[in-house]
Formats: sequence, C-alpha cells, structure tokens
Amino acid sequence: MEAERGEDGDLQKHIHLRPLSYAVVFGALWGAVEITAGGILHTMRLPFSGILLAGIGAMVLSCQRSLCPVRGITLTTGFLAAGIKVFSLGGVYLNALLAVLTEALLAEGIFCLLGASFLSAGLAGFSMGLWSLLQGLFKLVLMYGAEWVQVSKEMLERSGRSWALPPVVLCLLVALLLLSFPAAAGLLGRWTGRRLLETVADGRESPVRRPLRRCRMPGSRDPEL
Repeated sequence: MEAERGEDGDLQKHIHLRPLSYAVVFGALWGAVEITAGGILHTMRLPFSGILLAGIGAMVLSCQRSLCPVRGITLTTGFLAAGIKVFSLGGVYLNALLAVLTEALLAEGIFCLLGASFLSAGLAGFSMGLWSLLQGLFKLVLMYGAEWVQVSKEMLERSGRSWALPPVVLCLLVALLLLSFPAAAGLLGRWTGRRLLETVADGRESPVRRPLRRCRMPGSRDPEL
C-alpha cells in the first residue's frame, strides 16, 4: 500500500501502527455496526435506514483515512466489514453486502483523487449516501415494476397543487436534506481523526491507548501493532 501526501503529514509521523492494523480495527467497527444496527433497522424496515448506515460508514472511513492515508486501506476495510456483515442478525442480504462494498469503493476513489481532507470526507459521505438512496429506489422499481413509478408520479402531481414549490424541486430538496447527514458524518469523522492526530503529536495520551496502558504488566513495554 502506498502512502498519500496530505496536509496531516507532520502529524501522522507520530503514529507507529501498521496499515493492516487500521483496516482490521475500523473494518471490525464498521462490520459490528452493520451487524447490530443494520440488522435491527432492516428487520424493522425503517425508511431511509441505508442512508443512516451510510453516514456511520462515512464517519468510520473518514476517521480511518485521516489516521492512515494509505491507498487501498479504505477498500480493504470495506471488504473486511462486508465479511463480518455475513453474520448479520437479520440474515444475509446481498444488497446490504453490495452497498458496503460499493460505498467503500466510492470513498476509496474520492480519497485517492483528493487525499485526506475535509472536502474529500464530505464528498465521500455524500456519495455513499447517494448510492444508498439510488439503490433503495432501484430496489422499489424491481419489486413493484414500472407501475410504481407511474403511481408515484401521479401522486406527486396531485399533491403538488397544494405545495408552494413544484414536486420535482421539493423532491430534490428532500434528497439533499437526507444526503446532508452522511456528508456531515464524513466531516465529523475527519475532525475526529484530526483531533486524534493532534493529541498524539502533542504528547498527550490517546483515549484509546489509556485503558491498555492501565492493564500493562509492570516492567513490560507497549507492543507495536
């Protein structure tokens, strides 16, 4: 895996973990969220649950890329999370596995083009949420056929008479409002990763490392991951 050159280069030199460690930790975290929250949301059949999960995935991947700006690390994390997703509580859903892999691929492409930054984190979250939204619409078309599109169009035209905005404009605004969540989640993940880098660079003890240090045996050294 080839390291990227980003604005956090001076901070990242204080991190001494192997790239595979980041892939395992964040892949397990993303996969655990998909197993628990994803399984519950899919079982309850809540609307737009995929966008919520995409936002959580964007936050995880953006934080990871800030800590480890290595090409291919995001896609590797997606494969690990998809492998863990197989053991989901609600059963194995092929569309959910495809969503995880596609979202990781989209985020990897954006990070490779723009590097680890707030702009790339926001775009990665937006693209992941957009894929989830389009996948949900495509699933409805497959389930109910072209009649669903026609019925939805007629309902929008009838109800659009009482709206101040055209139905198409209102649908676009609602879609942008929904996609703002995964975009904001990506920015939050980038901010969290940046703060962790600053904490390590300033010599302060990381909140993740503190419990491990308390459990360390007297006279032992911290293992290198």
